[in-house]
Amino acid sequence: MPLIQVSPWLAHGNRKHPPSLIVLHATAGSTASSSINHLRSVGLSYHYIIARDGRDSAKSENANGTAPIIFHCVPTANRAFHVGSQVPTPSGQGACNETSIGVSLANIQRSSNPEPYPPAQLAALEDLIARIKEDNPAVRWLTTHAVVQPWNRADPRDIDGAAIARRHGLTWWQPTPEQIAQHRPPKARAA
Repeated sequence: MPLIQVSPWLAHGNRKHPPSLIVLHATAGSTASSSINHLRSVGLSYHYIIARDGRDSAKSENANGTAPIIFHCVPTANRAFHVGSQVPTPSGQGACNETSIGVSLANIQRSSNPEPYPPAQLAALEDLIARIKEDNPAVRWLTTHAVVQPWNRADPRDIDGAAIARRHGLTWWQPTPEQIAQHRPPKARAA
């Protein structure tokens, strides 16, 4: 699996506990490289971004089926800034950013006429999850950005996170409605 470490790393912080959760995302941007540049400019980050193919094509319809580039953006031993929710994770050791590994798929994420994920990109996601699990034995759960931040996120669209979790022997995690309500930001409550 082609893995490219970005240099310098994207914004990150120290962890108090090993990661126990994988949070799946989609970039909502064209290329993985342009998403990295945007994240760098706003101080946000994922641990990994999976391009559509080996050229980092801007659209799925242009993907050539080659093994996607996986950009390693933050060391997994560190905290990335990929979730804007303070919902406590199932490990009980903090909120999502503190205890998770953020993995994003390069995908535009239109609500109407959604962009399909190229098969090679989905295969790379499966391979990366297996590698993350092998390298991080405390990882036990998987969820999506839309599940932990439903008030303003819908990504990754058309991904069955529960099925992915089952295939990897992970537990699908979904916060309770009460946890979501309690940790929803005040501005989002008024909307």
